[in-house]
Amino acid sequence: MTLHNTNAPAVAGDASDYSLDNYPQNGCADLGDTLDPKACAALRKWIDDRRPVGKQIFYESEAEFKAKGRWQNYAPGRASHNLLLDPSLNLDFIEKNPAFVAKMQALCGDDYNIFKKSIIRSMPRWATPDWLLDYVMDVGRPNMNPFVRDEFQDVQYFLFTDFHQDKTRVDSDFVTVYVYLDEVDPIYSPLQILSGSHKMGMTVYPHSLRRSMRDQNVWFYSDGLGTHMKCPLKTVTGGPGSIFSFHCMTLHGTGLNDSKNPRISLRYLIRKSPSNKQNTLHDQANAKIFGPKHMLHTRLDVGEGGAFQLTGSSLHSYSTL
Repeated sequence: MTLHNTNAPAVAGDASDYSLDNYPQNGCADLGDTLDPKACAALRKWIDDRRPVGKQIFYESEAEFKAKGRWQNYAPGRASHNLLLDPSLNLDFIEKNPAFVAKMQALCGDDYNIFKKSIIRSMPRWATPDWLLDYVMDVGRPNMNPFVRDEFQDVQYFLFTDFHQDKTRVDSDFVTVYVYLDEVDPIYSPLQILSGSHKMGMTVYPHSLRRSMRDQNVWFYSDGLGTHMKCPLKTVTGGPGSIFSFHCMTLHGTGLNDSKNPRISLRYLIRKSPSNKQNTLHDQANAKIFGPKHMLHTRLDVGEGGAFQLTGSSLHSYSTL
C-alpha cells in the first residue's frame, strides 16, 4: 500500500538515528549522557527536600479551589516564582558544561540564550486528592499547577500529558531541552516523541492522531486537511545527566508514574539570537516544515476563563493506565 500524501514523506522521521546531526529530519535529538550523575543526584535531593510529592501541596477540595485558585498565571515564571532561580542554587554544572554548551550552540547558534528553565515534577495518582483525580483523568493535558497552592507553584507539576506541541505563542521559536535527574526506564514516565512531526507545522490540540494497527511504535498524524504523516515513536530513556532535545512543534507526551518517588526533570527552552546569521540545526529543521508556523488559536481543550475541557487523550487511550 502507498500512503497518499502530496506534501510529506510517508515516514516523517528516521527511527534509526537520533543523533544531533539528524535533528533537522527528526525534530528531536538524543544528546546522551552529558552531565555529571552525582551533581544531578544532588540537585534531585535539593528539589525533593523543598518540593516533596504529597497531597498537602493541593487545595483540599473543589470548593477551596474555587475560592482561592485561579486559571491564569500559575506556571513558574521566567524571572520570578521559580525554584530554579533560588540564589543558593548553582546550575553551572549544566549551563557552563562545555559539552552542554557545544550542543546548544549547534542547535541554536554560538550566542544562544536560555529563554526559560523550570522543574518538571511528575505527580503520582496516590499523591493527588480524589476530588482532583476524578476530574483530570479525562483531561488530555492535566497541568496540575492551577490546583496547587501558590507557595508550591514555583515548580511545574504534571500527572501525565497527551501528545502536544510546546509552541503556543504566535511568534515563539525554540528548542525544548530535557535533563533527566533520575534513571528513567520505559515505565518511569519517559518522554514519548513522535519523530518528524514538527514538519506538519502548528496544528490545533487535540491533535489528530491514530496508532498503527501493525506497529504500536508508529503513529499516523493528520492536519485535518488531507495531509497525513507516519511518525515513528521514540521512547526517551536514560540515566541521570542524560539530555534530550526537540523542536517546539514536535509532538510529545508522557505517561503515568505511580512510583514511590517519581522522576524529576529540568526543562530548558533554548532560542537563537535574532541577530545571529548562522544556519543552525534548528534553522535547518524549520526549513523542513511545510505546514503553518504561526497560529492564533492552538488549543480547543481550554474553556471559558481558562478551565480545562474533558477531551480524553490520544496517547493514553492506547495504553493501560
